[in-house]
Amino acid sequence: MMKYLAHVGWLSCCSLLLVLPGCDTRVETPPTDTPKVTVLETYIQSLTLEDEILDTRFGKLAITHSKTDMPPDTLTLDKQQLFQQEGFYLSLHYYVKQNTRDVVLFGSNCGGTACPQHQFYFLLLNKDTTPEIVTHPDFSAIPEDLTLNVDGDRLLLDLGFQAGKHKNAVLQTNKLGIELETVPKSFVGEENCRWLYDEALGACKEHQETDTSCREPQINFPGYLTRGIAAVSEHPGFIHEAFERRCKIACESTKIVDYPTFAKEVCSKSE
Repeated sequence: MMKYLAHVGWLSCCSLLLVLPGCDTRVETPPTDTPKVTVLETYIQSLTLEDEILDTRFGKLAITHSKTDMPPDTLTLDKQQLFQQEGFYLSLHYYVKQNTRDVVLFGSNCGGTACPQHQFYFLLLNKDTTPEIVTHPDFSAIPEDLTLNVDGDRLLLDLGFQAGKHKNAVLQTNKLGIELETVPKSFVGEENCRWLYDEALGACKEHQETDTSCREPQINFPGYLTRGIAAVSEHPGFIHEAFERRCKIACESTKIVDYPTFAKEVCSKSE
């Protein structure tokens, strides 16, 4: 997660998944009356954050600028506009081939601290049909949290966590559903916890140099710290109150608690 926030792109990879008919299981969303499509073969390609051009079986997909002074905020297919969100940053994430259909996952982000997550969209491309874009208000996540899998005719996208619950997106034909699953509290992970300890807690300590009262140590955090903390806070194992307390203590005393104690109190790491 933190690698994305440090602007490190993913490596491209391709995987070929053979899916046997009859292996899909029933879910509440999307509706079970969705027309069935027999999917014999699915090809999934992960794209890097720097990819702005993609050759699909239905033409060249490109992210462009609506105006010269605007960020890359427009998606085109063979130079025909499909989507535009003026002033936002668009990005391509996955390219999927299912029989005669192509599916492209793309996202948008405002580019500031107010947008720690991307809003995502599926672009559906079929022969002799108009390109279709599907999304959902909760179809959002940190890009590096994404994991795409296939189950029969369904695409399953792991979106990480939201408000302490595990979130998945399910695309079946052209129907998109979001599933939130309650999960037990667990360790946020060594990488995330170490980042909180080294980067975020360290910034709390340094805040004392500019504000000796230490009333709000996080108010002047740089954008990458604000986005990072917001991202980790979605995990059920992140204890926000404990982090706030440790941050204030670090600022007031200019001392940082030992990592094992921090990991136990803030990151739910068991002994």
